[in-house]
Amino acid sequence: MRIKFARAEWKNAVLTAAASCVSYWIALALGLKTGYWAAITCIVVTQSEVGATLVASRDRLMGTALGALAGWGAVLIWHGHVAVFGVAVCVSIAICNVLDLRSAGRLAGVTVAIVVLLHQAGPAWQTAASRFLEVSLGVIVALGMSILFYPKAVLGGGLKLETGE
Repeated sequence: MRIKFARAEWKNAVLTAAASCVSYWIALALGLKTGYWAAITCIVVTQSEVGATLVASRDRLMGTALGALAGWGAVLIWHGHVAVFGVAVCVSIAICNVLDLRSAGRLAGVTVAIVVLLHQAGPAWQTAASRFLEVSLGVIVALGMSILFYPKAVLGGGLKLETGE
């Protein structure tokens, strides 16, 4: 069996690696304690087409924002009750579904889990805000580098918005 790896796949692999490294470097330079979320976000959202990266980025931002808010609210009333965590996950996913952002729902649930279960010392709003800011950094870098790697898609009018679902 011969393994094929097309030029476009190589280009996307290099783009994803470069974006994740750049975002992590920026996070370190900004002194973000959990800046690895910026790098992880680049890996999650970077696609071989700018339009697909844009859609994945939107879903990542919306899911993270809704999950961070739901997680923050859950931490405020948490007191060790697992049911509070479950309700927060359910509500965040349901809101995404109502907004027709189904892919964002999974990300909202993950963000709730991170904010509630991995809550760091300090106010809950800081954990939620840090998560959102680090993901936002990753999205900005992923989109910027995608535009640099695929300028024809943006400048030439070939931008396709595909969800991949």
